[in-house]
Amino acid sequence: MIQQILKFIESGGKVHRILLVGLVFLFYGNTLMNDFAVDDSIVITKNIYTKKGISGIPDILTKDTFRGFFKVEGKDKLVSGGRYRPLSLVAFAIVFQIFGSNALVFHLLNIICFALLGIVIYEVCKLLLEQYVQSDFKAISFLCSLFFVIHPIHTECVANIKGLDEILALLLSMTSFYFALRWSKSMRIGNLLMSLSAFMLALFAKENSISYLVLIPLGLYFFRNIGGAKSLKFFLFLLVPTFIFLYCRAQILGWNPIAGHSLELMNNPFLKFVNGRYIPFTNMEKLGTIFYTLIKYLGLLLFPHPLTYDYYPKHIELHSMGSLLSMCSLLIYSILIYWALKSINLKRIITFSITAFLIPLFIVSNLLFSVGTFMGERFIFMPSFGFALLLAYFFVKFLHWKSYLSVSILLLLIAASAFKTITRNRDWKNDMSLILHDIQISPNSAKLNTAVGGILLEKYMKEKNEKVLQEKVAIAKKHLTKAIAIHPFYFEAYQLLGNAHFLAKEYNEAIEKYNFIIKYQPDNKDASINQSLMYKELGRLAGMRDNNPSQALKYLETSLQLNPDDEETISLMGVANGVMGNYDKALEIFYSILKKNPQSADAYFNLYLTYLNKGDKQKAEENFQKATSIDPKILDKFKQKSQ
Repeated sequence: MIQQILKFIESGGKVHRILLVGLVFLFYGNTLMNDFAVDDSIVITKNIYTKKGISGIPDILTKDTFRGFFKVEGKDKLVSGGRYRPLSLVAFAIVFQIFGSNALVFHLLNIICFALLGIVIYEVCKLLLEQYVQSDFKAISFLCSLFFVIHPIHTECVANIKGLDEILALLLSMTSFYFALRWSKSMRIGNLLMSLSAFMLALFAKENSISYLVLIPLGLYFFRNIGGAKSLKFFLFLLVPTFIFLYCRAQILGWNPIAGHSLELMNNPFLKFVNGRYIPFTNMEKLGTIFYTLIKYLGLLLFPHPLTYDYYPKHIELHSMGSLLSMCSLLIYSILIYWALKSINLKRIITFSITAFLIPLFIVSNLLFSVGTFMGERFIFMPSFGFALLLAYFFVKFLHWKSYLSVSILLLLIAASAFKTITRNRDWKNDMSLILHDIQISPNSAKLNTAVGGILLEKYMKEKNEKVLQEKVAIAKKHLTKAIAIHPFYFEAYQLLGNAHFLAKEYNEAIEKYNFIIKYQPDNKDASINQSLMYKELGRLAGMRDNNPSQALKYLETSLQLNPDDEETISLMGVANGVMGNYDKALEIFYSILKKNPQSADAYFNLYLTYLNKGDKQKAEENFQKATSIDPKILDKFKQKSQ
């Protein structure tokens, strides 16, 4: 059996491609049962342009990628430089046009594109290495593709539909590489145009494709023996689609792609809270933390466990450059660079592999500009090609030395990767399953603690069982309080915590949270409306529970100042005036409601009660008849409200 496996690895051709596709569907087939999760809402389920289908494509192409989700100009550029990655959204819009919000189809699209990527990597490696390692190029190419498609760290990009941008970016970059290699053999203009077109599409998929502006000419120079002049010539060719993309991006987002440093921790993690305000990390703190994340990437490539979608503060703690792990990371990466330079003449596959790992990683490392978070598994997707190629090269050498042992290790690696990938895919089932699982991995993440609170409130806010509701609200409050302790100016967490206090009927505590938001964000409409709701409920309680209509009026007046058009608040003010014997004022209020809403059964019923208390039975009867004609069950509803 071992000999047959060895022969298969070295055989090449159709069987390799079939196995690669089969493994992708085996590893990721269970994602077809998943729903949308986390960032899928940004690009699909809550993106107004995607949901327009094909008619939304012009907006997708002419606006920031996040605009269709935030809907308000300015919010889409919270992350430094903005985001312009229209290609995956165009694909989503087309799918939405045909299939609607069918998650299975979107997941299938990701799987198919990932399988295609595995095949293209295989074909690129064969063309790249056929002259350099003549006897082993098929085996190295197959194992490189194999290691890439089975690596569990790619679950975020494949299981999360939003990850299509990463898949398309590398798929199209590799396609460009493939046609560049064919051009180097034939010098045909058709291959050149295909390469340039694919590269431009890759850039429109995601900006980090720009890594291949360097990697493709470097591959041609190292492995195709076309000389430095022709490699430089191809680099100049690639500048054409690069400038086209950069021009289009600049027209949409402006000309400074790395402008600005946000003072919001969730968009700029390199901040620390000192004396009641956020200040930037020192240079040594920033470098120390970055190099810590870089060694974390290596750790996840070698042992991908545990995995989490959230690496926000403070899942990653501040590290100075003097910390042991940061210094080790600097040493390891220095060795990698030295090794790449040392091997440039004799072992070019080592140099190219390390370069294919380091250049894409550098772009997302935060060394050049902030990417909005410390790190992410999706960021290692493109660099992992270099890792897989280097691993395949040394594995083939090991295969010749210890064939039985190496095959056994390979089979064990495939089995372990399958187990980890398939089980991780289940975590991505939906928002609830992913968030509640990953909070165990990232308990100190402000963003994830907020997500736990938000998802629990969303799911249980209409729960009829009061005991269950309060149990879930208590858990939500615990996580939201922790999020605020981690990030004292996390306004989203304050908003949700206010909502949790509302569900717990802790109205004064809720008002306190909304007050904090309004203090720093006076134009925050959600906080103002929620605050008005709290004062309305306090007014209701003061009137109905405490029998204190004068206090109720004070609360209701405050509520009305915050939300002047709320009909229920106005109605409660009328009721309070009626209870206090201010019948004329009460009548004035109820008639003002009817002026805006002539079909308000509640207003007519309150007029009936007011006239009845005033002693005008005729007017009372007239209004009672009007109320019941609009809503025959108005009397039953009133009794329920009074209980």
